[in-house]
Amino acid sequence: MHFVSLVASERKNGNCDILGRLAVRHALKAGADSGEVVYLKNFDIKECRGCLHCVFNNEECRIDDDLYQLLEILKDADKLFLVAPVYVLTIPGKLKLLLDRFLTIAGAVKDKPEHYALSIGVAGINDWHQFQLPLMNLFLLVLGYRIIDSKIFYGAGPGEVLLGKEMDGFPEQLYRLINYPGGPFRSGVSNTCPVDFCSVFERIDDKHYRCPVCLTPAERVENGYYFDARDLNNHRWTRERLKDHFNGWILKTKPRFRAMLREISAKKRELGI
Repeated sequence: MHFVSLVASERKNGNCDILGRLAVRHALKAGADSGEVVYLKNFDIKECRGCLHCVFNNEECRIDDDLYQLLEILKDADKLFLVAPVYVLTIPGKLKLLLDRFLTIAGAVKDKPEHYALSIGVAGINDWHQFQLPLMNLFLLVLGYRIIDSKIFYGAGPGEVLLGKEMDGFPEQLYRLINYPGGPFRSGVSNTCPVDFCSVFERIDDKHYRCPVCLTPAERVENGYYFDARDLNNHRWTRERLKDHFNGWILKTKPRFRAMLREISAKKRELGI
């Protein structure tokens, strides 16, 4: 079992760096055969151009950067730990650049068996991180991982995270990740989505809501939200649903656009653009 700790922070010896290195130590103690820390800052990741050659032509991305080099490392990870700082309620820019390469990433990992991941977002104070975990976990879902746990740790200055009460459960989180037995989602009540740990829900009506990240429906009950196992195991980011999305929408946009091209050109002439 190979364990990878992916640190999505630019700061050397900062809170994320410390947690990334500690995670490898705990993972090896918990039973991992090997482990390594991978720093996202060491990879040149460029912005997606939206050319769609990776989809329509079934070819590698034409952008000359380190994306595939990073994906080879992540594809070999049986268990993955992702740690990132909170920047303005959400993830840092380089991780967002990586997430924006979704089409290429999904194509590269489509045959990869489901593995398991843990994510930690590091925030300075409470109530300034609402979109952090959903977007970190969205990246993990795109990579084909199932997230078994996801938390916010607190620490502003470098190393301050070590003084937080969240650290008490950190070794146990890594032990659970390394020894997670697998299996489908089960029905249950939670205040966060069990798929991506999002705590922000779209309201459908007085009792019914859904997770905006994975579209899993939920029913409001006394102690939180009830999620049915059938829905959890059929969320938006399952391999089957992604395949349907590619075949049923993305691949059809090319002939759809060609059919509309004359109308689009006429409209552009009308508008003088």
